[in-house]
Amino acid sequence: MKNYLDTQKHLITLQHESEEAFLAEFKSGNYTLENPYVVKNPYLINPLAAVICFNTEEELAVKVTVKGKAVEGDFEHTFGAAKEHVLPIYGLYDAYENAVVLSLENGKTAEVKIEVEELKINKAFSCDTTYDYFGKDLMIISTATPLVDSARTCGFDYAGDLRWVMTEKASWDIKQLANGRLLVSSYRSMQKPYYTVGLMELGFCGKIYAEYRLPGGFHHDAIELESGNLLAASDNDFNESVEDYVVEIDRETGAIVKSWDLLKILPREQGKAGDWNHHDWFHNNAVWYDKPTNSITMSGRHQDAVINFNYDTGKLNWIIGDPEGWGEEWQKYFFKNVTKGDFDWQYEQHAARILPNGDVFMFDNGTYRSKTTENRVPPNDNFSRGVIYRIDTDKMEIEQVWQYGKERGSEFYSPYICNVDYYGDGHYMVHSGGISTFRGKHTDDLGAMQINKHKDEHLHLTLESITVELFNNEVKYELKVKGGNYYRARRLTLYNEKTNYGLGKGKFLGGFGVNPEFGMKVKFKEAGVDLPGKYAVSFVLEEDRLALRGTFAEGSQVLLEFRGENSSKFYLVPTDVHDITAACVSFEEQKENDVQYYVSREGISGEYDLYLNIDNLKYDIKMSVKL
Repeated sequence: MKNYLDTQKHLITLQHESEEAFLAEFKSGNYTLENPYVVKNPYLINPLAAVICFNTEEELAVKVTVKGKAVEGDFEHTFGAAKEHVLPIYGLYDAYENAVVLSLENGKTAEVKIEVEELKINKAFSCDTTYDYFGKDLMIISTATPLVDSARTCGFDYAGDLRWVMTEKASWDIKQLANGRLLVSSYRSMQKPYYTVGLMELGFCGKIYAEYRLPGGFHHDAIELESGNLLAASDNDFNESVEDYVVEIDRETGAIVKSWDLLKILPREQGKAGDWNHHDWFHNNAVWYDKPTNSITMSGRHQDAVINFNYDTGKLNWIIGDPEGWGEEWQKYFFKNVTKGDFDWQYEQHAARILPNGDVFMFDNGTYRSKTTENRVPPNDNFSRGVIYRIDTDKMEIEQVWQYGKERGSEFYSPYICNVDYYGDGHYMVHSGGISTFRGKHTDDLGAMQINKHKDEHLHLTLESITVELFNNEVKYELKVKGGNYYRARRLTLYNEKTNYGLGKGKFLGGFGVNPEFGMKVKFKEAGVDLPGKYAVSFVLEEDRLALRGTFAEGSQVLLEFRGENSSKFYLVPTDVHDITAACVSFEEQKENDVQYYVSREGISGEYDLYLNIDNLKYDIKMSVKL
């Protein structure tokens, strides 16, 4: 009797089943304003959200008030007239009996109690601001250390209270789309250490409306274009290089409509930053489109370089950064400093963007602050900052016009991750999310990697995040969270005129493409024994792919065989080990020889038995799949 792998349901499917179940219950009962149907955590990944369902005899608008612990903490939103009301509730507190007031436009009101148990999520260590300044917004910070169970992507109100959370391990940047929903990374891995299958359009309730799957996966950053399409950091040929590719995604289909390969734009072996390596030579961590110049800006951590190139042609326009280590033929792309006063080049920077006036705003991590080993600045003497440069592309001159963080020294030093945000002239956010100390000293080691490195000494490892907002150079907001590092911060509003909650199953868009088959005829000797446990092999059949995990010696020849009734398909499993000098997020504990490999279900159907051929020996896995 064959052992068939069961299909693991995607979160979209699980959420749809949850939604259908609560809608069926709602429609089968007599739920009214006075006796509504309440669903806590309706989409399984946000326990600080709920749905309230009830009927009215006539079409009426409903104002929802989620009561705060103080009146300033109230969240309000008015939903349009309807007879069937399915209302998303955001901004609940944990370890608290929440009160939600429902007010019909005919004057009737009711109060609903929703109790939420305490969540083991890192709370704010401190939050210094005022309600007059911060209002009804939340500061949402995305985790860079999801291996720490308490470090989750979450949001805090003006008082520093936790009001929003995502319990899945999704990370990277969070941006709000034109329709009011969020653009976040998928929760599914594609390749170590942190490449995910793509992007998700997510509601504040946690509902996934679409997953955009990319052949090269996703990392770090994406933005929404005016057209609605998405511009995202991806990979092209993982075996050749990573983090040097950007794609434009059709919003309706998920298809890639345009792409740019930095190997065709920049030299690979020049301008090396302190963490440069041949495989991850550029390490792009930002994507930005500037309409006035029709250009794309990207941030190459491993070349200490922010670059800008033409959207249509891919032609390089300029490079911001220390020109040391770049050949003579590349010097014309660099700017000459004309600043009168304090000036520093940025090093291993993140989150570069173009401001409306053409200035360039970025988070300068400052890692090493040198192109040469002998001139490196020790972490206890170093600093990170937000910095704005003014550039003249005709004269190729640069001027530093604003900075924040240098004056705080190592207290604000993050050797990795982090971001800045722009709200208007003189109104900025600077998020230093990668602060870490070991045995009381600041370190250049990255928090996401230290979790593995110091897993037996966590007592001595401190991870921290500091998020600051400034208006006309006055600090108006400061949030500190300890117990994890946080990739980026975004100030968002839960309820506003863009609130867009819809029912129905989320969409699977885009795809992984068809895996190339191994092109040579192969015949292996039957091992005659079970697969040795040292390979730690596991399979998971997902709705759109088969996932293989295992541990293989570097250079081993590993082939995954799908044996059908009449023929076999062979897929080469890469076992090369690539240097990882920067893990901005650590989704799972990885050993050096851990291998992840996925076979897309596109272009393959039928019933197959699975075999692994390892160094000329064939092992019967004793597993089968129906595709």
